[in-house]
Amino acid sequence: MTEAAAYLLMRQTLSKWVMFQDSEWALVQGVFRFRRVSKSEILLRPGQMPKHLLFVAEGLLRYYYGAGESGESNKLFLNEGMFSGPLTGCTLIPEEGCGVEALEAGSLLVAETRSFNALYDTHPVFDRLGRKLGEWWLNHKEARTRSFQRLDASERYLDFIRDHGDLAQRVPQYHIASYLGITEVSLSRIRRDLARAIAPGSRASARPAAPAFQPR
Repeated sequence: MTEAAAYLLMRQTLSKWVMFQDSEWALVQGVFRFRRVSKSEILLRPGQMPKHLLFVAEGLLRYYYGAGESGESNKLFLNEGMFSGPLTGCTLIPEEGCGVEALEAGSLLVAETRSFNALYDTHPVFDRLGRKLGEWWLNHKEARTRSFQRLDASERYLDFIRDHGDLAQRVPQYHIASYLGITEVSLSRIRRDLARAIAPGSRASARPAAPAFQPR
């Protein structure tokens, strides 16, 4: 993706929340820089303090907690048109904070958080943008918490397929298992059971349709 295309995608994405005049948009562009990333590149290591806001123009990132007794634990996947930054909670316990890895080669727009936050004082449109970004992250966090409190592993996987169906084909299975809080063996069993349940002629296939599932 070209740099111009990346900025265009970001403006289109933000237009769902706020509409910028060209002069205001120029200020946004002024704090972001274009960056290409390679597959498996580490953008932030657990324990490092995140200081940048990221916009994914192309590619796929994973946010993960550092390896402990149970190994790494995936927190979030970010694909095209998504923002991330300190609001992910990586700064709450810095020594146990998040890492960020590129699962695919791609292109990012990167801004220093301090420079981005300084925009809030320049025009009300940026204050509104900040609130909308905050609301988006809080809603995501609430949905994830509710999923773990109310759903079993199979239901959490179906939710993942429903909400992020394209990622099921892009994210390695062991990373999806970590995100769902289960083992890769358990995820394989869930996928096998679901594939059997929706097979033609099965009694389950006569029930109301579940979210689309396509085994790899």
